Amino acid sequence: MSPIRREVINGLLVLILSTLLGAAIAAFGLKFNLLVWVLIIMTAAMAVLGYVVFKFLLSSEERETEWLKRIGTPARFEVGPQWGGKGGQALRDAVMTISPGTEYTVMYYVRRGLNPMEVQAREAALAVVVEQVRGGTIREYKRIICFDPEVLEGDQELKSGVLRVGEGPGTIDKAMGEHCRLIMSMKACSLFVAPARLQSTVVLYGSDKAAMTVETFSQDERSRTIAGILFFCEPPNGEIIEEFGHIERETERRMVAVHKIVFPEDAATEVKAAAT
Repeated sequence: MSPIRREVINGLLVLILSTLLGAAIAAFGLKFNLLVWVLIIMTAAMAVLGYVVFKFLLSSEERETEWLKRIGTPARFEVGPQWGGKGGQALRDAVMTISPGTEYTVMYYVRRGLNPMEVQAREAALAVVVEQVRGGTIREYKRIICFDPEVLEGDQELKSGVLRVGEGPGTIDKAMGEHCRLIMSMKACSLFVAPARLQSTVVLYGSDKAAMTVETFSQDERSRTIAGILFFCEPPNGEIIEEFGHIERETERRMVAVHKIVFPEDAATEVKAAAT
């Protein structure tokens, strides 16, 4: 509870007790009325009881805060549905509250079948990231676009650092393509492609926080959706975050810097130019 809110509640309780005390003093000058005195005593007792309960709850909150400082923030699972639910909001909140000077790394796993809700919510999260980079809060922003190993291995353009926007294997969707094109023009940002080591998107907020998407298959098992996001903090999840860091380092060994992003309209223009 904020200090201001605490003082306001304390002030209200003091005001109630002082009013009752004034009423009791005034009652001495009147003809004795048992009902008036009973009401005064009952109200005073309720006010005192309310104050005791308030102090008890406040001390419980302070104990919980102190416990979190000593033990750390427990891992939590923010359930969807998909990016538009609590998971997507929690991801945006994590970026908005990131500590100044933090390195922000995303190992983005490319999968097919994104629905409009996921795309829209993801765009909102990406916009927050760009804002934090421009404001200087994020010191370095690294995005690694991760494809299934067999997809990357069979695509020579992708292996050479050419990232294509489209719908087939080895491509990214338009919204992600626009974001990637934007960060390629920004300082403190870097973009790579690499074979995926996890079929999930992993986000690293410096060395003390991490997040991982949890995805589920549809009933026909042909597409996947994000069911929620797992968040980890150090303390107490240092070993888990270190494991994610190890996966990132292993991914970096095989990543290739992206030097060109090709949109469908760009490819059509190139074909037309070659024909003439």
